Order: sequence, then structure tokens, then C-alpha cells
Amino acid sequence: MEFLDVYDKTGKLTGKIIARGDKNLADDEFIKLVVVWLKCGDKFLIQKTSKEKGGEFAVVGGHVPTGKTSLNQASVELEEELGIVIAEGKFKTLGNIIIPHAIFDVLFYEDENLVNYNFTLQESEVEQVKWLTKKEIENLISEGLLRKSSQLHYEKFIKNLTITKTTAFINVCNFEN
Repeated sequence: MEFLDVYDKTGKLTGKIIARGDKNLADDEFIKLVVVWLKCGDKFLIQKTSKEKGGEFAVVGGHVPTGKTSLNQASVELEEELGIVIAEGKFKTLGNIIIPHAIFDVLFYEDENLVNYNFTLQESEVEQVKWLTKKEIENLISEGLLRKSSQLHYEKFIKNLTITKTTAFINVCNFEN
């Protein structure tokens, strides 16, 4: 059984721990999840989750277990779901999205060499992966095929994301919730 730390709305630990799947949280209590947007050229990696996980399009991510950070867990999720190893220090933190009982930490990684990477998919989690342009992601959204949380991340951070070649730093206008 996996256990999760409980956070307040500011992202601070409360000291409470719950079992994954436990829905017994107060209105001001949250669990943490991490998602990673991978970019190569002008495309982003989108996965189609396995039938067991809903069979919908989404970005890589998962729950952050007790004692782990979002950066720790991002590396774990990428290795488990896609068979790719990316060191924690390579991610850019875009910010977070708060929905009832969940804080999503949104991370970003860009590498031109990913286009040729031979991903090893975890069949129980991922059915397939695709490199999609922003327009193609927006088509998934308009067709209702992108997981709602991934849509929220896209609209808040990725839609207006620009990377400058000289600084490789993320230029996002609004980091506020």
C-alpha cells in the first residue's frame, strides 16, 4: 500500500499521512501529484493511458508518496512509465495547479535528442505515446480527449510557453494560481 503526505493549500506539510485512495480529506487538505511536460522541437510528448488507467490522453505523472518530493517522483514516473532517466536537477518548475484535494506540481523538460528516443512503455500505465504540436493538443482538448488535469496544465503553462535558445529559461507570464 502506498502512503501520501497531506498538505495545506500553500503546499506545506500538515504532518498527516493517508493511504492512497483514501478520500477522507478536509476541504483544506490536499495530496500532491507531479506531472512532467516533455518538449522536443515544437512538439510535446502526450501519452495515451492504458485501458486500466482510463484510456485517455495525458502527460506523464503520478502521486507523490510520503517522504518524496515532486522532483524525486518526476524522475521515478518517467523511468517507470517511459523507461527514460532524467536527473532531478534537469527539470524546470513551472508552478502548480490546485483542484479540490490535489496540488499538481507542473514540471518541464526540453531536449532536442528526445525525438529519437526509444521509449519503453509500462503496459499497465501507458498504451502509446505521441509527439504533438500545440495545435494538435488543442484539437485533443476540443474533442474532449485530453485528461482534464492535463488540459488545465496546458492552458496555464504550456499554451504560452516560450523558450529562448540563449537562456533556456521558461518565460511564463503568470505563475499565480
